[in-house]
Amino acid sequence: MTEEHVHGDSTIRATENAAASAAVSLDASPSQTIVPAQEGRCPNCSPTRALTQPNHNPPWVYVIGDVDARYPSLAVEKEAIGAMGRLEKAAGLSNDAALQMMLENPNNAFLVREMCYVLLVQEVETYILLPRVPQDYSMLVEAGKHELSAVIGMRGPIAGPEVCNGLTLPFLIFDVIYNFDRAALITDLSSLPTLPKGADASKFQKNAADIFNQVLLLVDDGTEMKRALAYLLIRNAELYRNITKAFDENAQVTSIEVKPAPVSSTQKLVDVVVRMVNRSNAAPSSIFARVNLDNKLPYMVTGWQPYWQ
Repeated sequence: MTEEHVHGDSTIRATENAAASAAVSLDASPSQTIVPAQEGRCPNCSPTRALTQPNHNPPWVYVIGDVDARYPSLAVEKEAIGAMGRLEKAAGLSNDAALQMMLENPNNAFLVREMCYVLLVQEVETYILLPRVPQDYSMLVEAGKHELSAVIGMRGPIAGPEVCNGLTLPFLIFDVIYNFDRAALITDLSSLPTLPKGADASKFQKNAADIFNQVLLLVDDGTEMKRALAYLLIRNAELYRNITKAFDENAQVTSIEVKPAPVSSTQKLVDVVVRMVNRSNAAPSSIFARVNLDNKLPYMVTGWQPYWQ
């Protein structure tokens, strides 16, 4: 699913320099009016209510979490259970497995549209997901098969309690969902040609799993500069290679920072800085990669290189 194949004892943290952020704007450009796919299910989001206010920039989101289908009302729950009862192979399945099978059945497409879909980030209910176009409800059904999903889109207003059985969460109007399972991702990282030359596959796999788990904690709601972390975590194998190399050189990762790039540009550029210290002689070192956050889809401007600031 990725363009590139996609620890330590120290606590890794993300920092955003407030003063620098004020000097270098990370807001995006012209405003847009976004209408969710189902106006009836989103009473606060109608063609007359823009999800972004005039002269403000789209609140893009790039977040990693678990997509969970929920019943928005008792009526939908009863209808869904009845549909499960008509499935030939539902016997012996758990609640979640039977629900997933029911949603995958083409005869229940109307129920797919009636369900509420919640994105849990680090087990916390964070967003209610809505497709930008109705055809993309299939992405939500597919996401239910996987452990984790990277969801890219725009943050909307807070949903009313009637939308998802009492939950009052912000909408995330998504454009694309990338699905993956953590173990498969790490296994893929540990196979050639992604595996660094001469590296021990099992050791690299363990390090990659630790890196993924710890950096994932920094992404949380996937807004603003944190989008760069989410992007690198699933798209950039060099992040894992460089940190693993530092471990091999007896270095300790002390922090991961995301800050506005110190350059004069009309683009929204951020630097993702990995700071380390040698365990033997306490010598510090840092590397960074520059990421463009102009649009909903981030991309790398520079590869990883030494950071001297």
